[in-house]
Amino acid sequence: MLILKAIGSFFVKIWRWIKDTAWVQPILIVGGIFALIFSIPYISEWVSSAAGKSEGTFYNKYSLSLEGEVILSGNDEAQSEADKFTVALADNQAKIGAGATTTADLDMSYGTKFFLVYIKEDCSNCNTAESGFKYLRDKWSKYNYAPTNEKEEFKMYTISASEESTTDEDYENVDGTSAFNRYIINHMNLFNTVGPALMDAPYYQRAGLSESNYDSFSLQSSGADSTSVIAAFPVPTILLVDYSEEAFAAGRAGISEVLFSVSGDTDAERATMLKNMWNHCDPYEKDPNNLFADNKTIA
Repeated sequence: MLILKAIGSFFVKIWRWIKDTAWVQPILIVGGIFALIFSIPYISEWVSSAAGKSEGTFYNKYSLSLEGEVILSGNDEAQSEADKFTVALADNQAKIGAGATTTADLDMSYGTKFFLVYIKEDCSNCNTAESGFKYLRDKWSKYNYAPTNEKEEFKMYTISASEESTTDEDYENVDGTSAFNRYIINHMNLFNTVGPALMDAPYYQRAGLSESNYDSFSLQSSGADSTSVIAAFPVPTILLVDYSEEAFAAGRAGISEVLFSVSGDTDAERATMLKNMWNHCDPYEKDPNNLFADNKTIA
């Protein structure tokens, strides 16, 4: 108690000195004003983040970095997080294409089932999709909203086309000035192969999505040079990667669904679209033969 009184007495003495010392008061006032001005951006960022409204804040939690991105050739080892991830993804896709029927021979380091989202800054459709993803994640285990297999955890990865790398300056005079350009060059074969196959997926067949987006995603836009083809890569691109037993049984294992926007007037509607994508498109009521949906009601 004596210690608290001593501390309190100390601050009281300081306050009295400030009150009685006229020249100190304007300095403190001016200093306080400048401190407030300089702190406004940080306060604003904190408030936006706390409210979940800061653009890209949610995506950043799941980001695979392009830092260290180089143009791979021969037996070069992947340097960036995004490259290492995509090399594993491409290897798995090739093994499935060659007849793999289980996960025994696959690289499962990144999970059994997940979204992969390509985004960039100043992209309104990316921001719209982000709010749907956040709502889906927050409601994942809630009654009457979780995807059919509630044992599966919500999992996603994001790669930003706007990210810069310290290796960018090494490519100033060649194609691939940006880290994302180099990433696309490195994995062009994957996009060339997967894009056409996804046109047989339910989202294309049932939703009638624009064929031009698939061409751009496949890096096969006609009449364009490589630079413009890469620049036309659609963002956002939302992929569903599924290595579940159900996916293998249905012949849908690997990169199995794609979207280029998320529609809906509310976060709940957008989340529902993403949830149905996770369940391979339709709830049980609309598709009772869907191996990914069970017979319970899904909101």
